[in-house]
Amino acid sequence: MSKITIDDVLCKKCGLCTLLCPESIYVQDNGSIPKLARTEACISCGHCVAACPTRAISHKGFPEGSIIPVNEEGIPSAEQVLEILKARRSVRVFADKPVEKELIEKIIEGACFAPSAHNYQSTEFIVVQDIATLERIREVVVSRLEKTIKLLRNPLTRGLAFLKLGRTVTKIALELLPSLEMLIDTTRNEKDMILFNAPCLILFHAEDNALFAEINANLALQNASLVSHTLGLGSMYSGAIVRVAHIDKRISKLLSIPDNHQTYAALTLGYPKIKYRYWIERKTPRVRWV
Repeated sequence: MSKITIDDVLCKKCGLCTLLCPESIYVQDNGSIPKLARTEACISCGHCVAACPTRAISHKGFPEGSIIPVNEEGIPSAEQVLEILKARRSVRVFADKPVEKELIEKIIEGACFAPSAHNYQSTEFIVVQDIATLERIREVVVSRLEKTIKLLRNPLTRGLAFLKLGRTVTKIALELLPSLEMLIDTTRNEKDMILFNAPCLILFHAEDNALFAEINANLALQNASLVSHTLGLGSMYSGAIVRVAHIDKRISKLLSIPDNHQTYAALTLGYPKIKYRYWIERKTPRVRWV
């Protein structure tokens, strides 16, 4: 039996499913009830069931209770969305207060609704709240950065950096060496410049051969960041953790991330200690109209 069925009685022959399906599974001739073709190509995106005005389409991938009417009144205006985008800032000063589990679950729910290539939904999540584990992650990042700096500072071993990090990353690292050394020195002796003592860290990981896995994960992270802001939480993207996780397997082993997975994004999370009361205008966008 096909995983998609069309109720002949409920179907009004509007043809929306034929227009929306990204895999052209629905075929309609002369205003007839649509027929199904190549259903094995279905990516379970849900466009058809989300648009059908009479609920004539049933899909095994979306059982009863999983198709929810859109609350049009709950959708913010463009001005409200822009205000959220402008007000959100990267937070590096957190209050000494844990983040409630129900808020983290809401943030992950928002992340799950990010678009993903071919609806693969490849991103998986690890929530780290254990203080000892957070400290261990910070130590791994700092120690790896120290090794990388030594590698780059020594002309005899600098070539290895190109092999380990790639030409582009190595070039950037060389330019940032003074900043990296300051970051390590500050973290070792003054304050945490990796996690900024955030009480929570969310890692976004996926199979390394998944279609556009890195892009999928970072789209999910952006959703998570915006939801966290609306909940009164602060967050910051941690590029250092992501970069180290790619070249140092200690983080993956510590968190039992599968060997065939990569960490593609990392978000520190917590209650902000300082409230930002203003947003600051960005540079004029560089746009070409063609």
